[in-house]
Amino acid sequence: MRQALTPQEKPSLPSNFAYTTMRRIRKERQKSERRQRIWAACCVTAIAILSIGGLVYMFGETIWQSIVAMSKRPEDLSLALPTLFCLTFFALLNRWLARHYVERNKT
Repeated sequence: MRQALTPQEKPSLPSNFAYTTMRRIRKERQKSERRQRIWAACCVTAIAILSIGGLVYMFGETIWQSIVAMSKRPEDLSLALPTLFCLTFFALLNRWLARHYVERNKT
């Protein structure tokens, strides 16, 4: 009975225990970060949809009337193209400057 109760060999850890443990921790951290990114993307998407829906609900008729009025008078429509060009240009400039300065501040 004494032999059955006393351990014959001391339990030992595998030789790569630290490596496998750190790899498991890294995988769990990556899973957690991925879940957080997905949750953040879902929240941003939901807020954007609700915001656009709220704007359409509150100002939809006014916006529609403005679009109809612009389509009836071509001289009003001529301002839409330069405005769209300027907005696109400034959006691209903003993105380029953000990338440029973020990369510079990382190093």
